[in-house]
Amino acid sequence: MEHKRVSDVMHYGVISCRVETPVEEAIELMQKHRIHALVVVDGPGYLAGIVSQTDLLRAWKEGSSFENVMRGPVGEIMTRSVITCMPEMELERAIQLLNRNHIHRLVVVEERNDGRFWPVGILSMTDIVRALETKQVP
Repeated sequence: MEHKRVSDVMHYGVISCRVETPVEEAIELMQKHRIHALVVVDGPGYLAGIVSQTDLLRAWKEGSSFENVMRGPVGEIMTRSVITCMPEMELERAIQLLNRNHIHRLVVVEERNDGRFWPVGILSMTDIVRALETKQVP
């Protein structure tokens, strides 16, 4: 595993929504694609956050009515401080990031000339386990 990179195992492309997307639409998108989180992007498409099932449950629990949360924008409930990695990062280091931060996925980004991050893929624990099962990771 020591010579593998995130790019060897990651899922290329992201399923995303915009900051202003209603939560209800985001949930429908997650269900349609059978995923547990969406990358949230700003107008031009740069990384703005991530919204997961955990964020949804937290919003409902924190006192807002179910109806208000569902009608509100994803930007109000998303996680803004996203743990990211670059495609060239060593896979072992990415696994450490997942474990240390108790998260299930990393947004894989490329840094653009303006210093902002463009999401290019996802590395999930499922991707890593699948690679182990198919012996893609020695």
